[in-house]
Amino acid sequence: MMHIPPYHKRPEWQRFLAGVASGTIIGYLIFIYMFGQLQENWIEENITLRGELQDLKQTYENLQQNHEALDEQAKKGIQVSEISIDLLNLEELHLENDRIMIHQLEEAIRAEATEAIGKSVDELANSVGLLISTIENKTINIDDFRFQAEVKRIIISETIQLAIELKKAEP
Repeated sequence: MMHIPPYHKRPEWQRFLAGVASGTIIGYLIFIYMFGQLQENWIEENITLRGELQDLKQTYENLQQNHEALDEQAKKGIQVSEISIDLLNLEELHLENDRIMIHQLEEAIRAEATEAIGKSVDELANSVGLLISTIENKTINIDDFRFQAEVKRIIISETIQLAIELKKAEP
């Protein structure tokens, strides 16, 4: 009959088996630590990528809305929103230092051209002659002075830029 030799009683085998057991436990602990670190890094990367994806989706939606708004605006055309007036010959009329008179002149001219605000640039370009004649045919009365405006230059974009030369009008 055969029997298994009693190796567990020999000190060399006891040390070997204790080393295998302690090595297994240490290896398992190192494995758990490394797996935990990898899992933590993966979760952090996943959260970061989800945040970036959300930002990209929001940016895409904003760009899509802006594109639609620009497309709609392009269909309507650019609209005039402001009128800028430059009075050319204030020095000749000795008005360069009279801020109140300059302001009143600009407001009177702006009042004649206000119908252009809100119109599309294309529509206004077709009727620029009407705008010029509206401004030039009006006599501007401020205090005891009468002025006739003459449009020297007009630039039509989102802002209408008028270069006006004033002449003293006959009563």
